[in-house]
Amino acid sequence: MRFTLNSLIVSAALALSGCASYVPVPKDYSGPTAVLKDSGFSEDGTKAQIFAAMEIDGNRLENAFGATANASQGRGMSILTVFPERKVKAVPSKIQIRASHATGAPVAAIASQMAGTFFSVEGIIEFTPQAGGVYVVKGELKKEKSSVWIEDAQTGKPATVIVSK
Repeated sequence: MRFTLNSLIVSAALALSGCASYVPVPKDYSGPTAVLKDSGFSEDGTKAQIFAAMEIDGNRLENAFGATANASQGRGMSILTVFPERKVKAVPSKIQIRASHATGAPVAAIASQMAGTFFSVEGIIEFTPQAGGVYVVKGELKKEKSSVWIEDAQTGKPATVIVSK
């Protein structure tokens, strides 16, 4: 089988395009927008709690789980958290949100799961941001009950239903 340089470039571009994240506000969009941020915190340098928007209307978003995994690559057990923010259209949407522990190395996640100290919850919620608003995905990860929601950054109050497990 003979490959040309052009066919290899096209094949690589197609393969990589499947991994690309959706841009919720295209460059040519002129309607109202809001900001939606992921959040979380490091528990001990090797494990973190992450609260993120994963999808909007079924389209995969760049999120804190992927950004943190990329930033932590090659750092051994250490985790370096990254919390993306993105503009979203100020229109009704369905957002998949997730709260979960994350670790710097897969073996640490397995050990944490076996110890019963690795929690997660996710769900799809309806969300209509206000134009110009700033919103943050927030959550709690506890053995008794884990929850995730979107919060209005100005008021500190939930702007959506709370998904719990």
